[in-house]
Amino acid sequence: MNIRLSIIAFILLSFLNIGAISKNMSDTDNSFSIIENNISCVSEFEENGVKFQYKTKETIEIERFRIKECLTKDIKGLYKELGENEFEIINEDLSASVKLWSDTQYNFVEIILINKDSKYSATDLKNIVHKLDDHKLKDIQYFLYYEGKIGDIDNENLITKFISENNLQDIKTTNINNGYVGTGYLNNKDRINFAQVKYNTGSHIIIGTPIIFATY
Repeated sequence: MNIRLSIIAFILLSFLNIGAISKNMSDTDNSFSIIENNISCVSEFEENGVKFQYKTKETIEIERFRIKECLTKDIKGLYKELGENEFEIINEDLSASVKLWSDTQYNFVEIILINKDSKYSATDLKNIVHKLDDHKLKDIQYFLYYEGKIGDIDNENLITKFISENNLQDIKTTNINNGYVGTGYLNNKDRINFAQVKYNTGSHIIIGTPIIFATY
């Protein structure tokens, strides 16, 4: 009887843990999606992106083929080999760059999608690369970001409004020559980076979680 109860308890805990993991992934997507939507209301969309990286015991040849097969189903564009273990797929709105490399134990993969079409959110891009996610992958990481052009708005006031509207916690900001950069945490404890920078073409606001992986 005790053995049967233990088995039942184990099964229930397993389902609860799976649910918790799924909920955490969903919370991250929802939180960034809300912030991206808020920022897009006060900025002109420039681009967004996702970086997906992981390591695997699978051979580079097999993994490369798997990635190519998956991405070319969703991204219709020019396919170009950039090196032995590097390629890209490009069309007028979306670019995908893929790099694979090895060390003594694992093969590593980095996939970056950059989108210029405002119809697609960073979460939409994440859904494309998420199709590659399976039980063989280790140390999986997703990075999302958004960049938009803003009008002639006071830097400090915009950052203050951004922090307040999105209820960011543990804020740290730093002045730079052409604007502000900062970090904070969402209610679900996800880390977010933000920046407001001024170029010759105008001011831009950039957000990313857990970091901004694109240069600015």
